[in-house]
Amino acid sequence: MTISGVRGAASGEQQAGGVTDHRLDPRVMVEAGWGAGNESQTPDWIPWCREHGELLVAASGPVTTALRLSVLDATGESSVGFLHADPQQICDAQAQLRVWLANEAAEGFAEATPNFSAKKGIWRRQAVLPALAGILIVAGAILDWRVLIVVLFGLGSVSFLISSGYKVMATFLSPVRRFQERRIAGPAGRWRQRSVNPIAGKGGFGENAAAPEEADSLEAAGESIGEDEMPVYSILVPVFHEAAVVASIMRSFLRLDYPREKLDVLILLEEDDVETIQAARAAEPPRWMRLIIVPAGEPRTKPRACNVGLLLCRGEYVVIYDAEDRPEPDQLRKALVSFRHDSGRQGQLACVQASLNFYNPDYNLLTRMFAIEYAQWFDFMLVGLAGTRMPLPLGGTSNHFKRSALVEVGGWDPYNVTEDADLGIRLAASGYRVDVIDSTTWEEATPQLMPWIRQRTRWIKGYLVTAAVNLRRPARWLRHNGGRAAVTMAGLIVGTPANFLLYPVTLAFTLCAWLLGPLVQIRLPHDLLVLGLTNLVVMNVLMIITSGIAAWRRYNWRIGIFAIFLPVYWLLHAAAAWRAAYQLIFDPHRWEKTPHGLDVLPRDVVNAG
Repeated sequence: MTISGVRGAASGEQQAGGVTDHRLDPRVMVEAGWGAGNESQTPDWIPWCREHGELLVAASGPVTTALRLSVLDATGESSVGFLHADPQQICDAQAQLRVWLANEAAEGFAEATPNFSAKKGIWRRQAVLPALAGILIVAGAILDWRVLIVVLFGLGSVSFLISSGYKVMATFLSPVRRFQERRIAGPAGRWRQRSVNPIAGKGGFGENAAAPEEADSLEAAGESIGEDEMPVYSILVPVFHEAAVVASIMRSFLRLDYPREKLDVLILLEEDDVETIQAARAAEPPRWMRLIIVPAGEPRTKPRACNVGLLLCRGEYVVIYDAEDRPEPDQLRKALVSFRHDSGRQGQLACVQASLNFYNPDYNLLTRMFAIEYAQWFDFMLVGLAGTRMPLPLGGTSNHFKRSALVEVGGWDPYNVTEDADLGIRLAASGYRVDVIDSTTWEEATPQLMPWIRQRTRWIKGYLVTAAVNLRRPARWLRHNGGRAAVTMAGLIVGTPANFLLYPVTLAFTLCAWLLGPLVQIRLPHDLLVLGLTNLVVMNVLMIITSGIAAWRRYNWRIGIFAIFLPVYWLLHAAAAWRAAYQLIFDPHRWEKTPHGLDVLPRDVVNAG
């Protein structure tokens, strides 16, 4: 190794010139391992820039042999030059780095791809549609309310059929996907194993929650990967007002079956969240866990914090976990196996999604309904969609990314409050593929109604924003993305909010037409009545049965039987959808934080480490 820019053998000799002759490059600082708030406040050296491929370092003191070796070891460079700087210039450079990180995380995506950023919200010509719809509804109510009822009932029935039909279709495809995987993997390759709920012990929540069979392990399938072959894996954990659970998530990472020297855990802490920062520091995390102070700025969203993590992480692969998450110990290994075995025949694999389920499903009725919904979504629907080459809607956590692909598509849009759905669409548009893995991350189901409403408002608003952004030029989008993406856009991204917005109308008019028809003379067309009855009976029954089976397989029949209340549960979605529509107009970038730690945490996790 050589130290360029140091002339002679005198230990105190500096390179000619100072930092004022060279422009500071924040990207070089980040590449050399400097972050936001995790380094010393007054270091004696700092990466400054590159010239002709060589890293130049600003040093405030003599260039001693010890300093040279420290710089080489810290940066991993083979040739380093030195510039003179005083301590204040180094402190100013750190402040400039924080400003650059804040701007890059918040505005980098919008500046690079303005047409796919949600920063500007709904375009003016798009805003004409809801305004026109409102005018027509008011006019219809004044001129002929009976015609208005027919129109709204028709729109609601069609949207319900499209949305529920999409989900039922995806659910029925899941056995086909499992059969294909078994045929490829052979007898030892059962595609989906049953995961053990961490709070319930070996038996889970009932006799059906048995421990995974030995034949389901990676080793039994001949898919083990040696530690020397494992790449660095970065884990991003955005936390905000999570003082009660931040230490627990850090302890849970001690259970991961992955070499510690290959883990790069970034706990992303908001600069003004003093309580959580203090709790994280008090936990005394090991060196492979870094506490990253996210510079203050707007928008205050999870994807903005994740963008800071993406700029600073070192891994070849990146995964996102929320503060209350408890991933299964072998999840990183399973994701790595999926990436290593990707054939690339249907597009290069860029992301794999683990299942999300809850460790408190039987806390109350709301957590039961939430658990049923997640079981159907992650254990059935996503499994079925994974083999169709349609864009796969990501969950907000446990997304394992190939970092190069994530960087190529621009990372996360910090102005989209459902950044996962948006990212799934963008990955597919860029020719990448998303798949699912047979691993579970356990979460806390929100047990209180108003936090649930706020969380669901954010999700539905994000779907509306994602649809608005992608359909700014609908014809061009359709030509570029094709029919499969159009099915997902219509059936899920647009269909879900539309279904929930019109669901009360559809349900009420269907019940009134068939139960009170002789008393209420509305004269609905017969075909429309049949469609409404089909939705009310056939589609609802299909959703209840499939969701109940999914919950029974994941938990037990005592959870699954509550699927009969799904039609009532969807009325809560309708309340959240109308709240989301209001925020879309007046507060599109508002991120309503979901509180965690309201329920008990898994005992084995709390006591781990």
